[in-house]
Amino acid sequence: MLRSGARLLSPYRFPLASWVVLTVVVSFFLILVGCTKSGNSNSLFAYVSMEEDIGQRLLSGFEKDTGIRVDFVRLSTGEASARIEAEKNNPQASVWLGGVGLGHAEAKEKGLTTPYESPQTQKVPARYRDAQGYWHGIYQGILAFAANNGELKRRKLDPPQTWKDLTDPKWKNLIQLPNPGTSGTSYNLITTLIARGGEEKAFEYLRALHKNVSQYTKSGAAPTKNVALGESVVGIGYSQDILRLIHESKADVRIIYPSDGTGYEVAAVSMIKGGKQSELAKKLVDWLYTPSAGSILAKHFTLPVVREGLTLPPESVLPADLKLIDSDIIAAGKNKRRLVEAWNEKVNQ
Repeated sequence: MLRSGARLLSPYRFPLASWVVLTVVVSFFLILVGCTKSGNSNSLFAYVSMEEDIGQRLLSGFEKDTGIRVDFVRLSTGEASARIEAEKNNPQASVWLGGVGLGHAEAKEKGLTTPYESPQTQKVPARYRDAQGYWHGIYQGILAFAANNGELKRRKLDPPQTWKDLTDPKWKNLIQLPNPGTSGTSYNLITTLIARGGEEKAFEYLRALHKNVSQYTKSGAAPTKNVALGESVVGIGYSQDILRLIHESKADVRIIYPSDGTGYEVAAVSMIKGGKQSELAKKLVDWLYTPSAGSILAKHFTLPVVREGLTLPPESVLPADLKLIDSDIIAAGKNKRRLVEAWNEKVNQ
């Protein structure tokens, strides 16, 4: 039997396009979790697309407040979307927690999620939730650069300050970013660039950036972690992940918010269509907008979209203090497959 908040072994160690392998993995996964869902009417199963330790602390807080246990699998945004689609005729989880809102918008377009509205979800500002209630924002994360101070000094490099700086040949093989096929973080970068200058210029920039990239990681948080380890000099990721490395792990890393403007995520939550524990899932969704949940998120440098009664850490940077670029979340959800395919054809060669 799995304990509360236990993390199941991530099943993906191969390309998401391999549906034959996916089917085998899902079958094995069902055997793993069968004991968790049998004989316990007060236990919820979820897919979580945020850092595992934050997800675990958040769901442990939910259990403490409500008595409802949540077991979960941690998956990146792209992996969670693929899993939910593969299981659409027999959903195993009832709620998808975290992950870039663009992925949740795509799931809505595919008919994989179901709407839910309540007085609690109505607290979410309209710009951070689906108008029909299919997904609701939980927190914001700002796209930023992480740079290893020791490596900058050793190589006698000044840290990049703009997106254009990253295309300078001096950064050849010194930059990491995620793969947009598996990471909502990287897809968010693509949509941000499109919002800033149009699709043609976005891919022109990504081709130039590609010359300096040493690795495209599966996970959105991996590049910044690798920067902290000294395996890369610069990584692109979200502010909360970088701030945690600096203030919690004491990594010799600096955070840089691009001065020419940057994008942001709205990490969201969705109810999975046909989920067998929908009533428990609704209670989790409502709880996410309580001060109890918000304080857990804020403690780890995320910016809850509902901040009533919360005190943010002094190191937190508010969106109002930055030059942010808004993406069209609806269009991004509809065009994800096409844009990721375009990235593979035009950039990842």
